[in-house]
Amino acid sequence: MKEFFMTQWNGAETYFEKHLKPTFFFCLTFFVVMSILNTLLFLSDPGLSQSYFNELQALFNQKEFLDGTGVDLWLGIFLNNVIASGISSLLGVVPFLFLPMFSLASNAIIIGLIGAVYQTNGIGWFAFLVGVLPHGMIEIPALVLGVTLGVHLCLQLSKTILRRSLKGELKQAAIGCLRIYLLWLIPLFFLAAFIETFMTPIIFGAVVPA
Repeated sequence: MKEFFMTQWNGAETYFEKHLKPTFFFCLTFFVVMSILNTLLFLSDPGLSQSYFNELQALFNQKEFLDGTGVDLWLGIFLNNVIASGISSLLGVVPFLFLPMFSLASNAIIIGLIGAVYQTNGIGWFAFLVGVLPHGMIEIPALVLGVTLGVHLCLQLSKTILRRSLKGELKQAAIGCLRIYLLWLIPLFFLAAFIETFMTPIIFGAVVPA
């Protein structure tokens, strides 16, 4: 069993290094730049930002798992992230459109919106970063990696349709992406959800004045 696991892990690592690394850093850069631009955009119109933020809060309030506590909240956040990331990856099966990038852009918009509202309401950047970074340092790369898988699948499928791919390349991509999703993404989201549930509130309460 251990040998099988190590074989799959090494396969995931090798595939990432050979085929996904540049795409991952492109997507990460895109996310960071989009987050900054959206923050600046929302800062320029506080009234509109607050309106969008209220709508975002209403959407979050519809998620029943956010009403839970402890383990229930932890598992709810974990499953929500796993499903959302899985959908982002699966959007890659639609050729040519690179739909996973829209998922990444929407998350950058949310980050920018929340950051801007924190600032305009006088809460400040420090509180925003304290509330995001403890779990975000794990969750954001995992989110970006999920989009990377979708972008890669879309590219490989598009190349196959255009008959510009090597024999078996699409199958290799599907296996490589599945390994990374199962062995990397799921554990990362599990850990990030744990930190968000049990550690971020403690850190936030300790360093941010009430």
